[in-house]
Amino acid sequence: MIHTLAAHERPRPMIQWRRTIGCNGERPSALLTWLIARAFPLNRDVMRKSNFTSIQIERENEMTKMTDLQAAKAFLGNQLLRLSLGGGVIANRNALSVSASIASAGRNVHAVGIGKKLTNGTTNLTLCVRVYVVQKLPLSLLSPRDVIPPMIDGIPTDIIESEPPFAFAARKTSTKRKPPTSTSAATSSTCTQNRRNLQRPVMGGISAGHRDITVGTLGCFCRSTNPLDGTDQLYALSNNHVFANVNAALLGDPLYQPGSADGGGIPDFFATLHRFVPIRLGGVVANRVDAAIGRPLPNTPINADICTIGNVSGTVQAQDDMLVRKHGRTTGYTEGRIDDIDYTGLVGMDHGDPSVVGLFENQLRIVSDGFAPIGLGGDSGSVVLHRTERSVVGLYFAGPPSGLYGLANRIEHVLSELEVSIP
Repeated sequence: MIHTLAAHERPRPMIQWRRTIGCNGERPSALLTWLIARAFPLNRDVMRKSNFTSIQIERENEMTKMTDLQAAKAFLGNQLLRLSLGGGVIANRNALSVSASIASAGRNVHAVGIGKKLTNGTTNLTLCVRVYVVQKLPLSLLSPRDVIPPMIDGIPTDIIESEPPFAFAARKTSTKRKPPTSTSAATSSTCTQNRRNLQRPVMGGISAGHRDITVGTLGCFCRSTNPLDGTDQLYALSNNHVFANVNAALLGDPLYQPGSADGGGIPDFFATLHRFVPIRLGGVVANRVDAAIGRPLPNTPINADICTIGNVSGTVQAQDDMLVRKHGRTTGYTEGRIDDIDYTGLVGMDHGDPSVVGLFENQLRIVSDGFAPIGLGGDSGSVVLHRTERSVVGLYFAGPPSGLYGLANRIEHVLSELEVSIP
């Protein structure tokens, strides 16, 4: 009977034999085990194939689920963000009066994303479409047209109250010039203590910016992949709004270290604006990156490390719940966790004029992990790295004034659109 079993029927009897043969539940002898293996010579290959097929099916199911999540997210985002853009959502804040809250309810959404569902303040394992609102209201105060359904074609939704984000340029705080600080060791406490001061050699994670902005952060050094640039030159990486003044700068403009708000001026000219990805303003056409590079002057000494963190080792793709870290001009070293892997939302590009907005898609939302805040004005341009490795995950560029969360461009988009690589 054994030899008449078809190949696809063999794994189950063998598993049963291996579990049941023996005395009083004891394991069978080596001889008996050998005889069982001989009786079912194809079982191992069949089981391997079965295991491979199960893994493949599981991956396909995960991909299908993510596709469904993205479709539901797009369905909501296309409607809600357009409405909120017309309602000036970036300027909105929590209303104290019920009537004002109800009036703004239909134009209250500033972002949509994909992350784990929050239930009574606790994160569970269910991925859902997140809808970020300026003010969360009880259902009893909402008209039917403003109610976001709990499910979209079987995909769960979650409403999260959060402040709208702005591109993180710091307010002007000081113009007092300080003598240069040597940064020969990236792990030295001197580096982070002097992150707002003149530092030579220039390194990642410290104050820098275009002469006409307040200040931001030089993220790290990279190399160009554009064949017109050559491969030996190092370039300083930061945001468009830090190095190119939100599209207003000209190629070749001076970049200062430290930035103007930290006392930087003509003597602190360390690089020229070399390339930037234009930001589409208006909130209708989406952006993926806020990025620019500067070419250091020939006489500018460079330390390719990041302050406190050390040398960079390539890049890694972001994952949900990934633990990350950064070093920025304002908050120094901070740690966080990626809690939204596909954030699409409106971002204020001018603190003085909330009507100047950009729509950014497929961003990373990062929340604090024991550090409050995760980032503040002046941290824009910081690179976000894996917590336990030195691989770059994203380029930090925006967040709310409270710093309760931050936004970062995916590093793979930065590299492709800016035509650079990180060694």
